[in-house]
Formats: sequence, C-alpha cells, structure tokens
Amino acid sequence: MSLEHIFYICQSVAAIAVVLSIVYLAQQVRQAERIQRAMMQQGRADRVSQLTMAVADPRLVRVFRMGITADPELTRDEFRQWMLMARAAFLSGEDSFLQHKAGLLDESAFDSFIAGLRRFLAAPGYRAAWRLSSNQYGGEFRAFVNSIVDQTPVAGETDDFAEWQKLVQSEKRSIVTNNS
Repeated sequence: MSLEHIFYICQSVAAIAVVLSIVYLAQQVRQAERIQRAMMQQGRADRVSQLTMAVADPRLVRVFRMGITADPELTRDEFRQWMLMARAAFLSGEDSFLQHKAGLLDESAFDSFIAGLRRFLAAPGYRAAWRLSSNQYGGEFRAFVNSIVDQTPVAGETDDFAEWQKLVQSEKRSIVTNNS
C-alpha cells in the first residue's frame, strides 16, 4: 500500500469522525434544549404554585376573593394587598409571555397560561387591577393582555364552591353505581 493510499484512508476516517462528531453534537444540543425547556416549565410551575399557596393563606384568601369580585367592602389596606397579589400574577404572566416569545415555553403550556388568564380577566376586580397597573408592563405584553380583555366578557360572580359540591356529589353517586 502506498503512502497515497494511506493518506486517502486517513482522510476518509477523519471525514467519518467529523460527521460522527457533528451528529453527536446535534444530539447534545437537542438534549440540552429539552432540559432547558423542562427547567423553564418547572420554574413556571413553581412560581405559579408558590403564588397560589401564598394567596391560600387564611390572612389573604378573603382579600383575594374580595379583590377579584370587586367587593365594595374592601378597605384601603386590603386594596393594597389585592393590588400586590394582582401584580405578582401579572409579573408571572409577563414572564410566561416572554418565555413563549423566546421559544422557551411550548404551545401547550402557553395555552394553559392563556386559559387561566381568560378566567381571571372575566372577573371585574382583576380587570380593574389590570387597567390600573398595565402601564407597568412591556408594550407587547400590555397589547396581548388588552386584546384578551377585549375578547373576554365580564362574568358575574360564580360560586365555584357550590359547583364543586355538585361535582363531588356526582362523583359519589358514580362510586355507588360502580360498586353495585
């Protein structure tokens, strides 16, 4: 075998090694992207869960209910608490919006965010809180939320507790039916 043949064999092996390296690198990049998306989603879930648990505190849940329903009995101090709760929710929403815009939040998670936003923006107190504070957020996010406000009719106060009780009774009846 001549030196020329050895040279061509080495070049072929080197080319194959480069191709394999590129394939491996592409796999690593895809895996890193999946991990980054998972971490962003976990961070979002943690943030929303912490906010939800904070509002569930007995000292705040009453203020939250009064704020979201625009209860006229809300005091000035309670109003301040309500606006801080709403601000935390709006900041969380803006973060989700920006993550989605950057391609870090997938469509399913973004759709979930929009569904929750629509539900809250149907409440008069939440809408009023948005109108009072919307100038504190970026223009694109403000336009996005304003478009949802425009598309979402104001809902009267719903009794989620009564609806939950009906659903529980229905589930209990299905237990009896299934065990018969």
